[in-house]
Amino acid sequence: MEHLTFEPMIPIWLMVIICIGLLAIKRKGVIPYIRQVLIVLLLFVINLRPMYISNEVKVMRQKLNCYCIICIDDTLSMMAEDYDGSNPRMNGVKADVEYITEHMTGAKFCLIDFNNDVNLIAPFTDDTTYIKSAVNSIYPLADYHATGTNINVCKKLLGQMIDNANILGDGHVVVFFITDGENTDDHKLDSFADIAPGIEGGAVMGYGTEKGGQMHYYDELYDEVVLVEDKRSFPYEPAVSCIDEDNLKQLSEDMGLTYVHMDSSEDIDPVLEEVMDILDAEEEETTKYGYADTYFWFVIPLAALVAYEFVSVKRRA
Repeated sequence: MEHLTFEPMIPIWLMVIICIGLLAIKRKGVIPYIRQVLIVLLLFVINLRPMYISNEVKVMRQKLNCYCIICIDDTLSMMAEDYDGSNPRMNGVKADVEYITEHMTGAKFCLIDFNNDVNLIAPFTDDTTYIKSAVNSIYPLADYHATGTNINVCKKLLGQMIDNANILGDGHVVVFFITDGENTDDHKLDSFADIAPGIEGGAVMGYGTEKGGQMHYYDELYDEVVLVEDKRSFPYEPAVSCIDEDNLKQLSEDMGLTYVHMDSSEDIDPVLEEVMDILDAEEEETTKYGYADTYFWFVIPLAALVAYEFVSVKRRA
């Protein structure tokens, strides 16, 4: 069968030894021994766990009454190398978002990112694989395209998605706002208090350090890794991005969210626990594309043969 695969439950080499041992205990008579061979063969096939690709694989999944909006700062400063030591902030963001989606499986996620402009990357979906793929595709604009950070640019769309979730009315609205807090284009941070009604949980997640970090990015145009330079004066020096905790704390106060400085994914655990406490979870059966088991096809004849052997033994007794 095309696209057939096997996932043995017991290592094949061990199952071969077991089957040889079972066949070595030879039954008397040709017909009984044939049944014995069939039983052993069926056991061997069942252990192989043969599967085939299907669009109708039935699975049970968790469903949460939650709309989770994740808003990500995708500006060049998020490449600063001061997350959990000397890692790029964006690497931490991607790991942390995956951590959130794994712990909130069954929620409907919305993904927003902002740089020169704001983008709705994913409307509400419970497909965490899609969200993970979308987050992994996020990469800041090149230095010569970037116009600086203006956090205010995401406010209108974020507010719209919060309103949309509240209009749907069948789930709690949670927001995770991810940024280093820097506004580098001379704009003062607007108040986000007017979009706060309807938000029931979440966090402002801050990235970076007071010391800051240098930034490298991959320039597709020239196929090279480039160090970002501060071009406000000559000779140019490496640019350094520092966390702005005043802005981060203002965002958290405006939206009524917890502020969490991120150095590892586990830092968000207390917020996730608070969020999960207000949510209701239920199990639902659904179908998905994947590998469907076929071992049960062989269980039926195996059960019939074993039952026949049991009856035969009882009769002889």
